[in-house]
Amino acid sequence: IAGLIFSISAGWYVLDVARQRVTPSIASFLIFSIINLSQLASLIAEQVWAVLPFTLVGTASSVAICVLALRRKQFYLKLPDKIGFVGAFLGIILWITTDNPTVNLYVISVVSIITFTPLIIKSFKRPDLETLLPWQLNLLASFFLLLTINSTAAVVWIVPVRQFLCSLLLNVGLYRGTLLAMRTKT
Repeated sequence: IAGLIFSISAGWYVLDVARQRVTPSIASFLIFSIINLSQLASLIAEQVWAVLPFTLVGTASSVAICVLALRRKQFYLKLPDKIGFVGAFLGIILWITTDNPTVNLYVISVVSIITFTPLIIKSFKRPDLETLLPWQLNLLASFFLLLTINSTAAVVWIVPVRQFLCSLLLNVGLYRGTLLAMRTKT
């Protein structure tokens, strides 16, 4: 269920980028593309199959978003994005040097949070640059992803918990912006 809902969410978001309804945070999506490829390899190596569809969709949508944003030269890139990009890049270097799929999942989870932070900041500061429905669906998919946790082993729960928390915070920012915009209109 999580993979299906996430596919709809990601597809919708990619269409919103293509229709120029969204100004994507390019640094975040460039790093997400790399992270998702890395996560995909680690999940397969660790035989953690429940999160695999989610990661496949994340990889394809991140790459598509980057291609669309760069081709149109319409993207968001502010100081938090640049800091997140550098932090994520350092994490990727650490990941490459470990050559351990379990350590990789931990490192890329931290890197993902660093990478997601500018997107969360943008959702609070400029919610008008995002569309709400894809992120609402993302939160719902993230909730269902939590239900795939079948072990207390960190390698099993780290990706779903990270995904849910980041999506929740981003949605809080977008809801806050929507409420403020409604108050301003009245």
